[in-house]
Amino acid sequence: MIPVQTRLRQAILSGLYHTRSYRLLEPRTRGVGAIFTLHHVRPARPQSGFSPNRILEITPDFLIETIKLCQRTGHEFVSLDEARRRLLEGAEGPPFVSFTLDDGYADNYLHAFPIFREHGVPFTIYLCPGLMEERTRHWWLDLEDIVAANDLVEVEIDGVPHGYRCATDAEKRRSFETVYWALRRTPHEGQMESLARLTERYLPGPVTRPPMLSGEMVDEMRGSGLFTPGAHTMTHPALAKLGPEAMRAEMDRSREWVRERYGEIPRHVAYPYGDMGSAAKREFEAARELGFDTGVTTRKGVLYPEHGDHLQALPRISLNGDYQKAHYVELFLTGVAFWLQPGLPRLNVS
Repeated sequence: MIPVQTRLRQAILSGLYHTRSYRLLEPRTRGVGAIFTLHHVRPARPQSGFSPNRILEITPDFLIETIKLCQRTGHEFVSLDEARRRLLEGAEGPPFVSFTLDDGYADNYLHAFPIFREHGVPFTIYLCPGLMEERTRHWWLDLEDIVAANDLVEVEIDGVPHGYRCATDAEKRRSFETVYWALRRTPHEGQMESLARLTERYLPGPVTRPPMLSGEMVDEMRGSGLFTPGAHTMTHPALAKLGPEAMRAEMDRSREWVRERYGEIPRHVAYPYGDMGSAAKREFEAARELGFDTGVTTRKGVLYPEHGDHLQALPRISLNGDYQKAHYVELFLTGVAFWLQPGLPRLNVS
């Protein structure tokens, strides 16, 4: 079931689109390009009334639909290197889009890569060694499994025990959101301790998680000439919650990991979670000092010429499982959808 807030936003966006009223705002909001965020691309699966992580996946058909939409709207498909060049040089021409995928899931190769190859679309995958080598837990999936399987979940956050009712789908959704964001706000060490206790109690055995990219898959994609490997830290932490040395090491070591395995130094980095509480000015400056040509966030927005001065703080547009309709993506590409969000600045780079 889609949350009420999401359904309301869908209705507003649909109204703007079908009345064409967004055309009045578009001259003020249109950018020079955009970067898409994806995680999973895989065939649709049955969804229960409680599926909080559904937003992280889209279907192959929707990916094809998005590519065709970009073609109809006159967008050029470019690599991140080319997007950077255009932002730096202020190159004139049609708007551009660049596709990026986070974490390193096998479905990126199985379902997204054939589509990108067929349509000649460059793409970047930000590789996270901890997730790919199964040394870092997909804790957001752990939490979903725990809430789904129990009527009551007890968790200790910052040393304080809490209990959450999870008997109905509505209770599960509320409890998941409450615990998820409480953990996201917790300092890193405390978050890891809370998660360890939670999984030890409720998920003591092996769990099934999405398969990750193999070396052979990465090598085949590299051979296509369309794929750019990016860095996504070693263990997928919220970098802003780490000390300066640990924060820099997470980015630097993940870059070295990619270089050692694939013989290519990644020039682009994605900050895990990517919101303002997970990566900000300190992390952007560190990425620049470490030599990354670009750094991408999950701050929402299109690209403007001014982003050429903030290449380590670039916004992205999420291809989100709750917005799998072409007219939503068209609105996102105009920038109108983000202009409507109160308090969201045109250049959100601090």
